[in-house]
Amino acid sequence: MKYFWTLLLFWGVALQCKAQQDSIPKSSLTIAAIYGSTANYFGQTTAEKLPYILSYGAYKLKSGIYFSASGLSLLNVSQGISAVDLSAGYGFALSERAEGTFSFTRSFYKKDAPLLQAANVNNINGEIFLTHIFKSGLSADYAFGTQNDLFLTIVNSKLINLGGFSEKDFISVEPAVSLIGGTQRFYQTYTTEKKRRKKLLDPIFQGSPPQKETTTIKSTEFGILAYVFSLPLSYNRSNYSIETSYQASITGKKLDGISQKPVSILNFAVYYMF
Repeated sequence: MKYFWTLLLFWGVALQCKAQQDSIPKSSLTIAAIYGSTANYFGQTTAEKLPYILSYGAYKLKSGIYFSASGLSLLNVSQGISAVDLSAGYGFALSERAEGTFSFTRSFYKKDAPLLQAANVNNINGEIFLTHIFKSGLSADYAFGTQNDLFLTIVNSKLINLGGFSEKDFISVEPAVSLIGGTQRFYQTYTTEKKRRKKLLDPIFQGSPPQKETTTIKSTEFGILAYVFSLPLSYNRSNYSIETSYQASITGKKLDGISQKPVSILNFAVYYMF
C-alpha cells in the first residue's frame, strides 16, 4: 500500500523537527501514531468509511538511507492489523533548495481487507522537491502486484510559522494543493474482491436482494484521479510534533465503489524523533 498523504505529512513534520536541531547529518529514529477518519489511496476513498490507526517507525542513517515499517488497523472492519508496510529508501540533497527521495515498499494485507490498494503489494517511488516562495514537488509511483499502476503527483505547499510559546517551540501551518494522475487497474481487483466478499456473506443474511454487478470501463487509461487540498496544523518542538490536519479530496473519474462526492478527511498524529 502507499498511504501517500499520511507519509508525506509525516516526513514534512520530521524534517521540521530536524531543522530545529542542527544541520550536521546524523542517524535518527522516528516513531509515529496516526489516526485517520478514512483510508485513502492517492486521493481516492471507498464509498464505505474506513477509519484507521497507523503505527509507524523509521530509522535513518547518516548517509540518507532509511528503513521503515508501519502497521494499519481498520477500526470498523476487523480486529488486529489489516496491512503492514516494509520500506527502504534513500534521501538526498540536490542543492540548498532541492531534495529528493527514492524508495521501495513491500506491503502485506490481511485476507479480504477492503482497501483499494490491496491489488498492488509492491511500490517504487521517486520524489523531487524544490523550495522557493512555495515548496513544489513532483512524485512518481509505480505500483505492481496482481495489477500494475503508474501515478504522478504534483504538489505545491507553503510553510507558515505562526510563532510559539518560547524559543524552543513553534506552531506551523502548511496549506497544500495537489493534482494526482494515474491509471486505475487496481480498481478492477478491488471490485472483484468486493463482489466475492458479498457472495460469502449472502448465505448468512438469507433473503437479501441481489445487487447489480457493475463492470469497470476504461480503468487502465491514464487520467486525473484526484484534486486534493490539505491543511495541517502542527505544534513542534526539537524532538516531537503534534499535528491535526484537514484534507479535502475530489475524484477525477467516476467509478462505482469509489466516492464521487468531495471527501473530507481528518487526521491526528503524534511524532517523536530520537
